[in-house]
Amino acid sequence: MANSDAPMHPAGIDVPAWCSAHKTPRLVVCATAKTAPQRPKLRRIFQKTQTAISLGLALALASGPVFATNTAMLQLLSALHKKGTIDDETYQAILLSAQADETQSTAASAEVAKKVDQSLVKLGTPVLTPGKFEIKDKPGDFAWRTIGRVQYDNAFFDNNGSFKTSDNNQFRRVRLGVMGTVATNWKFKVEYDLREIDAGISGLKDAYIEYIGKLPGIDPIKHPVDIKIGQSYEPFSFELLNGSNNSLFTERALPANALSSFLGERNPGLKVTTWGESWTAAAGLFGTRQQETLTAVNCTLPTGANFKAGAKFTCGGGLEETPPRAFNDGYAGTVRGTYAPWQNPGHVLHLGSAFSYRDFANNNLVRFRDRMEVNETSIRLVDTGDFKADDFLRWNAEVMVIEGSFTFQGEYLLLKTHAPSVQDPLFTGYYVSAGWFLTGESRPYKFQEGIFDSVKPNSIVGKGGMGAWEIVTRYSSTDLTDGLVQGGQENNWSVGLNWFPAPNIRFMADYMKVLAVKGGPFANSTPSALVLRSAVFW
Repeated sequence: MANSDAPMHPAGIDVPAWCSAHKTPRLVVCATAKTAPQRPKLRRIFQKTQTAISLGLALALASGPVFATNTAMLQLLSALHKKGTIDDETYQAILLSAQADETQSTAASAEVAKKVDQSLVKLGTPVLTPGKFEIKDKPGDFAWRTIGRVQYDNAFFDNNGSFKTSDNNQFRRVRLGVMGTVATNWKFKVEYDLREIDAGISGLKDAYIEYIGKLPGIDPIKHPVDIKIGQSYEPFSFELLNGSNNSLFTERALPANALSSFLGERNPGLKVTTWGESWTAAAGLFGTRQQETLTAVNCTLPTGANFKAGAKFTCGGGLEETPPRAFNDGYAGTVRGTYAPWQNPGHVLHLGSAFSYRDFANNNLVRFRDRMEVNETSIRLVDTGDFKADDFLRWNAEVMVIEGSFTFQGEYLLLKTHAPSVQDPLFTGYYVSAGWFLTGESRPYKFQEGIFDSVKPNSIVGKGGMGAWEIVTRYSSTDLTDGLVQGGQENNWSVGLNWFPAPNIRFMADYMKVLAVKGGPFANSTPSALVLRSAVFW
């Protein structure tokens, strides 16, 4: 019998007070008279059951990230909530679960997108570089821009011993070139030094076609491949690979120059580079750099009695003094590996080593020498002179550390010749250098190439700033005496100041002191020099 105090079911049915009327139409949960005293417990059991079912539904719906973006499913949940199938507490729990899932999914998607972007950068996908003038049609299809650098030096010498030279100045480098991207993965670069225009093709610096992307059987994301055909750097020595725009000093360290002066740092050939998360590997086969030069062109016009209407200029010269070098004039196989377990901005550890074998025509004349880390003099304090050799091996070990504003760079180099007539001499050298930014900047690092990148000052002169200021120091040594070759030994110490008033502009002041020279015509000479450089590049 119905109780007057009993609740009314939404469908209009009277139910006993000890019955529970669910909000869903035609659903009544009622205990028998025998169990009526336990109705609070029954209600709790029902509520727990209802909650469990609702949470089970929530769990099933929110079990995947698809739910977070499924509009239809959210609308269904809202309808169930409005009709009372799902109470407020359960509905809010489901929404919170969905939002958490969506946040997690969004974060995961952002992380994936970040990794994809990083992979695209490693793959060489072109982007518009801030501060660079580029001509582009479609993104990733074609890009073309000019490149160049101008470096003007003034050198002031303090002569000593047998070393006698005059103060001098020169345009150290005046280069113009173009580089670009074709069809996303194909690149090119051509650069020429106008200082050497009288020397013909020997003034050509980089000149290559490059492919960056996928090769059969190689994962392009984990291990992108870079292939260069033409003239480019042999993958040997941090100091040789690191360009003059980003070096710590005006000139490379003594052993790097002395042990590469015979062949130079760039040669024509084929080079392949790949890399992983923390390592790079490069290998190449190279010929001998072209060295032909042109004689001057002289043109004359008949004068005096020989001049008449229609007279023409008579020209002569302009012939190549030496023909292009044949492949058997010399070839090299060179490999380099680097490992950088830390490579975050301002926190880099770089380790590397390279090996190179060069063979050339039997009994070819070779010569190793170097200036005193100052290019404005023709005097070489250490010089092996010409000697006959069949081939030689080169090896190096390198380390570089960037920790905040501090930079450390060091390297050991070795060159072993096969020259029986002079007892196969072995030449060695090393250097250590360090720099500190007084204004807080940190040297950027190019991981794929294993060298420095361009410094970006924190503030710019002319825009309320003072630019970037860096002090640097270096100790270097090379020994060109071994066997029957008496090239001498030299030790140098340098200190310098670099100022970057704006990106792509640098002023440098280097003081270099020769500490000792042993052997050769300049033994015991200890000259010094101050070099000032003004430089811009683009």
